[in-house]
Amino acid sequence: MTDDVPKFTGITRYRDPRGRFSFRYPWDWHTDCLDQDREGVMLRPDADDPDTYVAAWVSTLPADVTIGDLPELRDGFDAGLATLPERNILEAREDTVGGAVEMERTITFREGENIRQRCIRALYAGRTQLVFVYQGATRGAYAYWLPMGNYCWATLQLAEEIWYGADPELGRAAPGRPHTAAASGVPGHVA
Repeated sequence: MTDDVPKFTGITRYRDPRGRFSFRYPWDWHTDCLDQDREGVMLRPDADDPDTYVAAWVSTLPADVTIGDLPELRDGFDAGLATLPERNILEAREDTVGGAVEMERTITFREGENIRQRCIRALYAGRTQLVFVYQGATRGAYAYWLPMGNYCWATLQLAEEIWYGADPELGRAAPGRPHTAAASGVPGHVA
């Protein structure tokens, strides 16, 4: 890596096969499947660096999530992250939008001999959980690829059904009136 920031040479779009979400990413990144039967994608800027990546996946929850579940979701989210060795929270944020809950943590943690940096975002809307992760193999790799990780996140589009499932008021919108999550207060998201 150099001191320069990464440059786009072209972009493409990942589309969830079931139409639940999509986002743009640099066309020359390497696409991998996720483990643990997760429904989504892992993208790596360098095929030889398995620890720097963007990953996104969707899960169906056993029950609807409401904004009243925020404290319980926060506790579970943080408890999961607390299992990482030498975990240090650099930034923490949570918010509610309509009936959806959004959680975000930027952390460092030890994996073997390396200190990794990761931003993990989770969106809970109705019975849908979307997880979006950007990780650098090192803090330097995280900083270098951050513009690309942020670009992927900023271009995330969610299916209308996800938003409508989280906020019944959206279902009452005028027919043919498009709904964007950005208009609801989630920056960078378009339904």
